[in-house]
Amino acid sequence: MEPDPQLPRSIVDASVAVKWYLRDEDDLTAADTLLTDFREDRIQLVAPEHIRYEVPSAFRNAMRTNRLTLEQVRRAIAGFLAWPITTVRDDDVILAASDQAVRFGCSFYDGLYLALAESTQHPFVHADLRLRNALGTQFPLAIWLGDYASQTQAGDGIASG
Repeated sequence: MEPDPQLPRSIVDASVAVKWYLRDEDDLTAADTLLTDFREDRIQLVAPEHIRYEVPSAFRNAMRTNRLTLEQVRRAIAGFLAWPITTVRDDDVILAASDQAVRFGCSFYDGLYLALAESTQHPFVHADLRLRNALGTQFPLAIWLGDYASQTQAGDGIASG
């Protein structure tokens, strides 16, 4: 099923998606609110294609530190891959990601999220403290997860304050 083109869209970072499964993380209430908005068709989530590899990698890292068992990792990966998050594979985004990574001194992978947000002009919801510090106030599309406001509260999913 195709996503509703009328739904507001947000770019979602892997740092947010992992919180749906790693329940010892910070900002779980905000992560769950975003997920609820998505599940109840109040928002469409979009991400660069590599999120399909980045999130399972985080689950594997959680297993290494005894936060998840192998069986929990398998279930988390299957569950994550079942979410109908729209993934984008676009050469122009890849090229722009390099510029974003240099501009903000972040990883290329973070640059992919930034480039996608900039090219689509959709808000970028993340929970990556290093990226937050790197962006400062220079990337107005960025929304710190803890500042996410539900579609039922804000009407547009943009930061509440």
